[in-house]
Amino acid sequence: MKQIIAILSIFLFFTACGRVSDGSSSSTPSVDTSGNQTVSGGEITFDIRSTSQLVGSDGNSYTNKGHYNMLVQANDKNSKPLGGLSGSDASLYENNAENKSDEATVNIYSDVRSTTNQILLLLDFSGSLINDCDNVSVVSENTDNLCYQLVESAKKFVDDVVDEQQTMAIYYFNSKTEITALVTSNTASATTDKVALKNGLNQLYNSAFREENLAGYDSTNLHGAVIEATKEACSWVGQCNYGNYTPQDDNNLQSFDFASIVVFTDGQDLAKRVTKQEMISFIGDHKTLYYYTIGLGDVDEEVLKSIGGEENYIPVSKNSDLNGAFTSLSTQLSAWGNSFYKVEYCPAAQEGNVDIKIKVTNDQYTGVITDRITLPTNIDFRCDL
Repeated sequence: MKQIIAILSIFLFFTACGRVSDGSSSSTPSVDTSGNQTVSGGEITFDIRSTSQLVGSDGNSYTNKGHYNMLVQANDKNSKPLGGLSGSDASLYENNAENKSDEATVNIYSDVRSTTNQILLLLDFSGSLINDCDNVSVVSENTDNLCYQLVESAKKFVDDVVDEQQTMAIYYFNSKTEITALVTSNTASATTDKVALKNGLNQLYNSAFREENLAGYDSTNLHGAVIEATKEACSWVGQCNYGNYTPQDDNNLQSFDFASIVVFTDGQDLAKRVTKQEMISFIGDHKTLYYYTIGLGDVDEEVLKSIGGEENYIPVSKNSDLNGAFTSLSTQLSAWGNSFYKVEYCPAAQEGNVDIKIKVTNDQYTGVITDRITLPTNIDFRCDL
């Protein structure tokens, strides 16, 4: 799946026993300043999420047995996340050789455990929704009441999405400057507690809650809310610092934590606290986050596409279609997690710098992963794969 409004910039720092960018054997880490390590071939593109490094058979430091590994994400030619690849699909080539290295070993396998997605669900609780909540008198699956459809669709979204690898927090916005956690303070950060999340949503059915927290804040501060959600989600991931943003390297990470922001609105920004351009600029400075938007009713589609990207904006024509929109998004998010792979290999070469090319081919897809490593010198390297 393509990043929602921004492409993740990856700055890779390479150690002497890992990848180097210029072929030198210096022990000083060198930097690939391109910021983009996407390589493609055929119908698969692979984004390298962590650099190749030599690990021992115990999974830690190299001793006398070990192998190289890296974490990659696979997407098809339409930038959709791709699952289902396996080690039998991969062949290893070295130093631009046309023929694969029969004495080399390569393995690729799905590694969902290497990723954690922390989801911030941001819901528009401005006047139109609250008016519908006041009118929820008979709860029926056939009702077209916006409040009911949103609450029940979001509860199903929680059930479908939240698991060990995907956590969630639910916030709402209206005309206020700040966004507000819908559930208690201990679940304001992303959690796996589905009961707490759904109980928070059920508060919309409580007239006392609506009167105390929502009444009178009828306008929509959409632009400002997206900025505030970005700040909150940035606090969840190490690669994002909204106060003084600088992209940080994530080389050598054996797991990849990221945050996704899902925005639902049924209207336009009428509060005018923050301009559209200020929001877009702020989003553009935080390339480690992923954004999705769902729009219903009188929305500014151009704005929602600028937040989530056109391919990640889901338009909804009527209230009863909300459930389908959230279900589609849950499928998309789950597929994203299943598109991460651990690549492990032992080269046939035993000394010097080695250019690695891994061809991945199955019945439907073909792609290439490239890598460059510096092998340890004067060491008998015993492959443990």
